[in-house]
Amino acid sequence: MTAIAPSRALVLGATGGLGRAVVAELVAAGSQVVTSARSLHGPEGAVAHVAGDIAVADDRERVVDAAIESLGGLDVVVIASGVVGFGALELTRSDDLDRLIAVDLTGPLALCALVAPMMDEGGVIVVLTGAVVDTPMLGTGAYAAAKAGLSVGIGVMAREWRRRGVRIIDARPPHTETGLSERPLFGQAPRLGSGLTPEQVANRIVTAVAGDETVLAPDAFSGAT
Repeated sequence: MTAIAPSRALVLGATGGLGRAVVAELVAAGSQVVTSARSLHGPEGAVAHVAGDIAVADDRERVVDAAIESLGGLDVVVIASGVVGFGALELTRSDDLDRLIAVDLTGPLALCALVAPMMDEGGVIVVLTGAVVDTPMLGTGAYAAAKAGLSVGIGVMAREWRRRGVRIIDARPPHTETGLSERPLFGQAPRLGSGLTPEQVANRIVTAVAGDETVLAPDAFSGAT
């Protein structure tokens, strides 16, 4: 189990709808939080905000170094960054595909590999993959492939780091009203219906951090309040 207070946390993708909610939950629970996103300014309540792109190696290292310098170490890391794209794979431009894979797969995996050795026993890394891992929709081939690859990668990593006492949580919430689908990297979102609020999902994630869970399947969010 990981005590939320007085944990030291880094949240990436902190200016998105879900990232902001996670930051708010952590701060309310007594955690000191450093935030990061491509935006120059972060959400309220953070100890510091470091602008950076998870897809860029130099940025990842700079963000992690700044967080450790500000907090003195890391107990919790939440990767809530991501992009989405819609459309058939054969119609997807190669540069769009490269960017989506960099943000949704290679960047998060590299960030996990970077921070895990820096965390003490009891450290927790949360990675937002999503329900698309379990139930990919038509027109989400590229996005589903990236997220499924990320899920497999962190699943293996979780087993490798278990003996070191670092826990990795694969969070797969169903559709959440973050606004991400309204600003896709490419294509146009289908009708998705109403989803969970970011606050509901963030609360469930922070509860998992304080517990001992390793996978939050979509149905794990069914009772989120």
